[in-house]
Amino acid sequence: MPRLIFSMPKPTHNFYGRKISRRKDFKTSFKKMEWMSAAGKDALKWKTDFVKKSKCRNCPRQLTWRDGTYDFDHKDNNPSNNSQRNCYLVCKVCHGRNTVIKKKKIKDKFTGMTIGYKTIKRKTGYKKSKNRKTTKKKSTKRKPINPWGIRPIKMPRFRF
Repeated sequence: MPRLIFSMPKPTHNFYGRKISRRKDFKTSFKKMEWMSAAGKDALKWKTDFVKKSKCRNCPRQLTWRDGTYDFDHKDNNPSNNSQRNCYLVCKVCHGRNTVIKKKKIKDKFTGMTIGYKTIKRKTGYKKSKNRKTTKKKSTKRKPINPWGIRPIKMPRFRF
């Protein structure tokens, strides 16, 4: 006679009513490979010569391994894509800057009163802006100082 196995479905909420996250983290090997490539070293040599210092991919901030000042983020903003190419090393400051958190009001259907808020997280991405590469030179011309504080009168232009 075949043996029947019944399994309970995994709970979606904990005892206090909060939703349980099913998000999986990057593998440690992927994290170490990204750490080495952000430091400018060969990513495949993380087993032999691992470097304890690295840099943020977005800003020039120095990071130290296991000090908690960095995050491994998803480059394409897809949390289910845990591939090595999608792993991206950023400091906590850049990670917070690129994650926009908005709150949406939850209203009661009958009274119309606000009964709570829903948090919505949205990523802005890590694409470098075009202004960072081109630096504008400041003009050396100074505006003339007006000691009396009187505005100059603009004369209307007449076209003939």
